[in-house]
Amino acid sequence: MGILLSSLACGGSQSNLPEGDLIEPEDFIETYVDLRAAALITEDGQVTEAGRSEVLDRHGISEEDLISFTQAYGEDLMFMQELWNEIELRLENTRSSPDTMN
Repeated sequence: MGILLSSLACGGSQSNLPEGDLIEPEDFIETYVDLRAAALITEDGQVTEAGRSEVLDRHGISEEDLISFTQAYGEDLMFMQELWNEIELRLENTRSSPDTMN
């Protein structure tokens, strides 16, 4: 699952982070990766509104959920760096396996 998720499972950076109605880091990662993958298959590299809605619906996540997550965790630079590293790693894996793109 990656360093970020292992760190969270062991009580890493998350101990200083907000709790409540926020989506889980794994949900953020999976949704963001799918949004980027949807954009990568378009001519201009931009996900369409319909594509965005389809990805968000498939994950059961709203745009507001993503925004709230980044607002809540955004000041924890170490956590966010680990999060983006995980996203980049998964995107690289997606690019090297085009048949996994949605």
